[in-house]
Amino acid sequence: MVAILGCSRAPAIRFATDRTRVTSLERLTRCLDDLGGVTREVLTDRDTAFCIGATGDGRAILAPAWVDHCAVLGVVPKACRPYRAQTKGKVERMVREVKESLLPWLSGQALPARLTLADYDALARGWVGEIVAPRRHRTTARIVGDAWTEERAVLRPIPARVLSQLAGDNALPTPPCTLPAMIDLEQRRRGEHVQVRDLTEYEVAL
Repeated sequence: MVAILGCSRAPAIRFATDRTRVTSLERLTRCLDDLGGVTREVLTDRDTAFCIGATGDGRAILAPAWVDHCAVLGVVPKACRPYRAQTKGKVERMVREVKESLLPWLSGQALPARLTLADYDALARGWVGEIVAPRRHRTTARIVGDAWTEERAVLRPIPARVLSQLAGDNALPTPPCTLPAMIDLEQRRRGEHVQVRDLTEYEVAL
């Protein structure tokens, strides 16, 4: 699950092992928490987790569970227009960066032997802080982290009851992942080469 703030371009990434509606809504809520709160509107693609069809004139029919969840969060749900790349360009670029930057970056990290989804979530947050936040965005011409600090100040906190539910019995389990182990930093210091893997090996966990 990849989310991005439209003004600062700050991203949030959460991993999952399925794409069900329950999982998607939970992962998106955690992304919003990572970003610092909720926005006035949330624009999604037309994935079946958020949309269940379209009207005769092409307007999206939002999934009732998604609409109800937005009501709890206090946000307005919106869906992208079909076949309009400009609308999804911000997040599509970040999906590409996950594959081209985050995954290679993982190869330089010291990882536990049995990785869980929580481990990958934490690593993604580390990548955002180390790689994405310090750079100057080529479109906004601003340092992403600085703009993010300003944007967080106007976000509304996620209701405490929602966060409590995510942390309680209904939280998504974090089973060990089946991804191959990466080389660690100590090995790199000893002159070992990072093994290059095909991106398709990682797509199962995105």
